[in-house]
Amino acid sequence: MLDLAKKTGGQIIVDHLINNGIDRVFSVPGESFLGVMDALYDRANEVQFVNCRQEGGAAFMAATLGKLTGKPGVCFVTRGPGATNASIGVHVAKQDSVPMILFVGQVSVSSTHREAFQEIDIPAMFTPLAKWAVQIDDVERLPELLTRAIKIATSGRPGPVVIGIPEDMQMQLANAPEVVPNVPIISSPSSAQIKQLGVLISGSQQPVIMLGASTWNSKACDQVAEFAKQHDIPVVAGFRCQDKINNDHPNYIGCIGPGTPPHITNLINDSDLFICLGVELSEIVTQGFSQFTFPRMKQTLVHVHPEEDELGRIYQPELAIQSTMAEFAASIMDKNFKASTKKTANTQELRAQFEKFVTPSNCPGDVHIGEILSWLDKRLPNDAIVSCGAGNYTHWVLRFIQHRRFGTQLAPLGAVMGYSVPAAIAASIEFPDRISIAFAGDGCFLMNSQEIATAKMYGASPIIIIINNGIYGAIRMHQEREFPTRSIGTDLVNPDFVAYAKSFGANAYQITKTEDFEQAFETAIKNQGPSIIELVVSEEAISPAFTLSELIEKSVQKKNKENI
Repeated sequence: MLDLAKKTGGQIIVDHLINNGIDRVFSVPGESFLGVMDALYDRANEVQFVNCRQEGGAAFMAATLGKLTGKPGVCFVTRGPGATNASIGVHVAKQDSVPMILFVGQVSVSSTHREAFQEIDIPAMFTPLAKWAVQIDDVERLPELLTRAIKIATSGRPGPVVIGIPEDMQMQLANAPEVVPNVPIISSPSSAQIKQLGVLISGSQQPVIMLGASTWNSKACDQVAEFAKQHDIPVVAGFRCQDKINNDHPNYIGCIGPGTPPHITNLINDSDLFICLGVELSEIVTQGFSQFTFPRMKQTLVHVHPEEDELGRIYQPELAIQSTMAEFAASIMDKNFKASTKKTANTQELRAQFEKFVTPSNCPGDVHIGEILSWLDKRLPNDAIVSCGAGNYTHWVLRFIQHRRFGTQLAPLGAVMGYSVPAAIAASIEFPDRISIAFAGDGCFLMNSQEIATAKMYGASPIIIIINNGIYGAIRMHQEREFPTRSIGTDLVNPDFVAYAKSFGANAYQITKTEDFEQAFETAIKNQGPSIIELVVSEEAISPAFTLSELIEKSVQKKNKENI
């Protein structure tokens, strides 16, 4: 008879999840974590087990939930092939500052380091990808190390933790002390730092605020937006961080990333105070580390970030503040710093240039991507959740879809193919009353399209919009830029996407003319279950800024000049 004072390792793991507010986990089941699965069976009314079709899709879904809820997204996979498949989601969670816990079933403790069936060294594999990677061999240490794992995942700059759980450890009995729910460690600015910030703003003729990914909530977004308006400071969003401010806000002037519009680049270059909030100063937002001088920028840099190691990692700030965005925003909300009246740029003019930038211009072919997205932007409610993965189609999405509420953009900072479909499915499962839309290129879509089966199984209703141009557009663009007229390996042969979608029982529509999109979308909104809308677009529509032919011609001319 089971000693009620003791629990199995699997039961202890599930207890810790439930007592920390986890009510849904994503997984592809494996024989290496049967002990946990059995414990989840007993608590099925408290934790939903979402059975996915590939570990990469399951890990993307867990990372999505972490982004949307702020609680760790949880994923269970088996060792070896399951772990390697799931590693892509760990990488996304790390770069996106998303709390996540990946449990990897492992061989029995007695079989480790013997190249047992599908064995891998979990800490060695995941340490470069995760905030922390550990294997728990002793069931008595489970409560200690699980508590530590959740603390690490949610504190500082949130991120993924990977935990190896050997098969036998899950079955063994151990004392199970009461679970202490996690309270993240939260850093905040000092009054002296806020005072120094006020001095810098008062002495600045052209400050700029940039918003990043880490540790925001809805209230903090609103507070920073109000602060910017009060002090007449232009606000730019970091790459794929557009939902950190209502994009209709008069001080919002656009985002930084590939194809940053000139009005933003010029403003930042001419600024004298650069206030970075929750931003990792990465390759994308610094234009390949070429836009700013280092170790110090010519601009006075104020860097606010929850992770100490991020402050001064590349660029040395005049003022470094280790703080979550919520604590920082609360600290400046009641402050009214005397701002300079000698601004070198007009915020209203910058806003007008942004609005011009997001107005669609020409698009080759019978399907005008910009017009469709502009119509969709006006049609969608403010709480609609929009996801995209990687590819040149994302340039259209990021430019013409505006975000008006926090928690509506699912777009990995690492620009990862295959992300958008599972992300939209996870969002639809978590928020069934909200519209969830995935944008995917034809290449991006097929990397995780099998998760449509998951959507059907759990009653999710994502709308998946495939932008089909028959090529790997981003790679084709880079090839034509560097080696014009010498493209290789980028042409695609696709299935009949409508027939493919219908084989899953999904609703499906093909659009070959711009004017047909509206009716198809409205029909998709009314239908239950997943819907796929395929936009058949010209490969010439390689970017909102130029056609493929224009790019090739420009690249050829450049090469000819270099060869003279």
